[in-house]
Amino acid sequence: MLHRVVPILLTASLLATPQVVVAQSINQLFQQGIAAQSAGNFSEAERIFLRVIRLEANNPYAYYYLGLALYEQGKLDEALTNYQQAEAIANYQQTIRLKPKFAYAYHNLGFALYAQGELKEAIANYQQAIRFNPNYARAYNGLGATLYAQGKLDKAIANYQQAIRLKPNYGRAYNNLGLALYIQGKLDEAIANYQQAIRLKPDYAKAYNNLGIALYKQGKLDEAIANYQQAIRLKSKFAYAYNNLGLALYEQGKLDEAIANYQRALNLPDQKGTVYSAHTLAHSNLGNALRDQGKLDEAIAEYKGSIDLNRNYVIAKNNLREAKRLLALRRDPQTLAINEQKNIPTEEEEPLVKVLRSTARIIAEVSGDKKIGTGWVVKRQGNILWIVTNRHVISDKQSKRRSDNIEVEFFSELPDEKRPRYKAKIEKMTDFNDELDLTVLKVKGIPDDIQPLKFRRGRVSRNTPVRVIGHPFTVDDPWNSASGEVTNYNPGNPRLPIKANVAEGNSGGPVINEKMEVIAVIVSYRNKSDLALDPNQPSPDISQISEATEGISLAYRIDIVLEKLRQWRILN
Repeated sequence: MLHRVVPILLTASLLATPQVVVAQSINQLFQQGIAAQSAGNFSEAERIFLRVIRLEANNPYAYYYLGLALYEQGKLDEALTNYQQAEAIANYQQTIRLKPKFAYAYHNLGFALYAQGELKEAIANYQQAIRFNPNYARAYNGLGATLYAQGKLDKAIANYQQAIRLKPNYGRAYNNLGLALYIQGKLDEAIANYQQAIRLKPDYAKAYNNLGIALYKQGKLDEAIANYQQAIRLKSKFAYAYNNLGLALYEQGKLDEAIANYQRALNLPDQKGTVYSAHTLAHSNLGNALRDQGKLDEAIAEYKGSIDLNRNYVIAKNNLREAKRLLALRRDPQTLAINEQKNIPTEEEEPLVKVLRSTARIIAEVSGDKKIGTGWVVKRQGNILWIVTNRHVISDKQSKRRSDNIEVEFFSELPDEKRPRYKAKIEKMTDFNDELDLTVLKVKGIPDDIQPLKFRRGRVSRNTPVRVIGHPFTVDDPWNSASGEVTNYNPGNPRLPIKANVAEGNSGGPVINEKMEVIAVIVSYRNKSDLALDPNQPSPDISQISEATEGISLAYRIDIVLEKLRQWRILN
C-alpha cells in the first residue's frame, strides 16, 4: 500500500463567499475521494479527484490522490504524469501555505518508478523523500528494495536496517532484509529475519513463502512445505507459493504432486517478480517433472511456454535444448555414432579452431535444472584433461549444493543432439565463502587434438583487443566469439573489466589476446537483466507500504587463476 494519508490544506482563500463555497465543496470531494480509496473503489476515486482538479487546478494534493487511484488501477504511465504534476505545482505561489517538502509524494513516485523498472529515477525520489523526512522508515525500505533490484546488496541491507531502527515493528523491512541476506547466501540470518517478520505480522503470506524458500535451500523440505502451505492458506491465489511447493515436492520425488501444484500456479492469475513471473517459472518447472516422467513432448511444450513469457529465462532455454536432445536420441539411438572429426573445420576454414576445440561447453544439472557454462583446457596428461571454469557454473550458491551430473562437449559443427558428451567430475573447487569463484573439472577419454591453451602472465594494458569465447544464451549456437577490449587495469584488483558482448553461459570462458593466449577468465557480466537473484524468488516487498557498469564484464586475471592452480598442484 502506498502512503495514502496526508494532511489536506486547501489553497483556496476563504475571504470571499464564492470561494468559501468552493472550499467546502473541495473538502467534501476530498472526503468522498478518500472514502472511495479506502473502500477499494479506485475508479470512483479517480472520477472524484479529477473533479477536484477541474475546480482547483493548482491543488497538489488532488494530483497526489489522483496518482494513487491511477496506480491502483494499473495505469502507471498516467500515474507518473500526475505525481510529476503534483511535484511541479508545489512551486506555485498559491501553494506556499502547503507543506512544501512533500515527502509522501516523492516516496510514492519512487514506488511507481520502481514498478516500471526505472530504478535510477526511483532511487532519486526515495532519496528526496528521506531528505525531506529523515525519519521516514518506509522510504528507507523502498530505497533498499530498489538498490536490491540493482544487485547492490550491502547498500540495500544498510537501508533496511535503518528502516528497522526507525520503526522496530516494521515486518516488511525484516522480510526484505531477509531477502538480501538470502541472496548473499546467509541463510540462517535470512531465516531469522523472516521469522521476525512473521512474529510481527502473523498473516504475512510473503514472509512464509520466503521462509519456505530459505528452508528449501537448506534441504529442510518438510519445513519448507509447511511454510508454503501456510502462505497458501493466507493467500489462496499465491501463484509463487504453489510453484515453490511444487519444487519442494519435486525434490522429494513426488512428481505427481509437484505437477499438480505447478498446474495450480498456472491456473491462477500470473504474478510478477523482480526477474521472472510465477507462470514463467511454473511452466519450466512443470517441464522438468514431465521430462523426468519420460513425457518429452509435453515437457518441450512447457519449456516453450516459459520462454514465450520471458525470452531471457536462461534456465528454460537450457532445459528446452536438453529435452530436444533427449528426444532426438530416443528417436535415433545411433545418432552419436557419427565421426566427429569429419565435422571439424580446418584451420584455414576457421582460424580459431584450435581455441574452439580447447574451449568446453559445460552442462551441469542442479535441482533438476540444466546450467550451461564455459570452461577451457589448462592441462592434459594422456587422454585426461583438466578444465578451468567457475564454481557457480556447477553449483548452487544458496544451498551450497554441487552438481553430481556434469557433462562436457567440445567444438564441432555437428548438431547438438549428435555431438559427443563426456562425463566430468569436480577435481578442485574453491569454498563457497571464497571470493575466488573457481573450479577445475577432470575428464577422461578425450580426442588427441584437444590441447591445453597457452596463457600470458603479467600486466595487461588498457584497450588491449581481446576475444571472449563461450556459449551465451543470447546466441542460438554455442562457441560464440565476441570481440572486445580491456578497459582498465589495477594491479591490486584480481578482476579485469572487459567490454564485450557476453551473457549468461559465458561464465568460465577464456579471454584471449591476438596471439590466442588466455589473459583472463570470465566470472561475471552486467546488463539490464543481470540481477543477482534467485529465479524462484519474488521481489522485495515494497507493496503495502503506509556495482559493475552496464556492458562491462569482469574476468579474473590469469595470474590469479594460475596461482590457485599451483596451490592445488594442478600446475607446477
